[in-house]
Amino acid sequence: MTNTNSLTRRRAAATLGVGLGLLATNVWSQGDARTERAKVRLGIISALFDAPCLIALEKGYFLEEGIDIELKSFSTGPDEYQAQATGSIDVAASSVNVSLFNARLRGIELSVVAGAGINAPGRSFTSLVLRKELVTSGRFKGPADLKGMKIATGVTSAPHWMTAELARKAGLQANDVEYVGVGLANIIAGMTNGAVDGASLTEPYGTLLLERAGGVRVASADQLFPDSPAGYLVYGPALTKRPEVGNRFMVAYLKAVRDYGQAFGPAQKEKDVILAILRKHNIDIRPSTPIMSIPEDGSASLKSVDAFLDWQIRLGTIRTRPDPKSIVDDRFRLAALARMGR
Repeated sequence: MTNTNSLTRRRAAATLGVGLGLLATNVWSQGDARTERAKVRLGIISALFDAPCLIALEKGYFLEEGIDIELKSFSTGPDEYQAQATGSIDVAASSVNVSLFNARLRGIELSVVAGAGINAPGRSFTSLVLRKELVTSGRFKGPADLKGMKIATGVTSAPHWMTAELARKAGLQANDVEYVGVGLANIIAGMTNGAVDGASLTEPYGTLLLERAGGVRVASADQLFPDSPAGYLVYGPALTKRPEVGNRFMVAYLKAVRDYGQAFGPAQKEKDVILAILRKHNIDIRPSTPIMSIPEDGSASLKSVDAFLDWQIRLGTIRTRPDPKSIVDDRFRLAALARMGR
């Protein structure tokens, strides 16, 4: 009888141990709160505004918050927004893009929840780079000389807008400059053989043209639109409808924003570590790369967004003018800051 009871107790203990082991793999503990682990699909395009998400991934901040990341790469920001709109990914950082506003106008719940960079003075994310001979020969002396040039860029993108506004303010008409959408490899080849005169691109790609195509940076977004947004962190419905997961993702994100600021600030804390993380994900930062600023509190800038929307309406890419404030959902950022004591 005693042996039977002992065997029963051992079996029960073993069963309990297995059960607790399985529970431990599916439950994350933060203080006294016990929460199921979450899987989040993250989109990137390997632009500099992806830095906080990638830092959080590589330094384990998402894992600390009980989040398992599935990373998916895209070629452009609009591709990311389309993936979010169809539910293929849950979150992405991307530049200010008409696709975001059109998605909201169609009732798709994509929300700006934090900033992913601003064009602070001297720390611009977007540049206009021309072939060196156009500058040294005197063909280009100022923005009015863009007339008759062919500029490669993402058509209707924020870089396109920057150069179009530069030309407009110099008195040029919309058709005085030709804008073409081609890939980076073709831009380098085109600038080298003269097929295009320059390109308007985000970092780190703008700096690559200086080195690989002998380009000259002649204008940048911080000069035209100081403190305008370089990028946003955008949640899809999978996170906005699961605020507890959205809050945890934001805590990890803001920790990474802190690390980014310390690496590229005066202290340059762990700069080599951060550079290695970015290089791993094809973000190659060079000494001449302008390092965009990211506010430590993760706030999203709306400066100059009204002007961007006005331009999109003139192009006919957006029919109804939305209120930029309508796309911002600050509750996750504020909740994360409160939890972090900031």
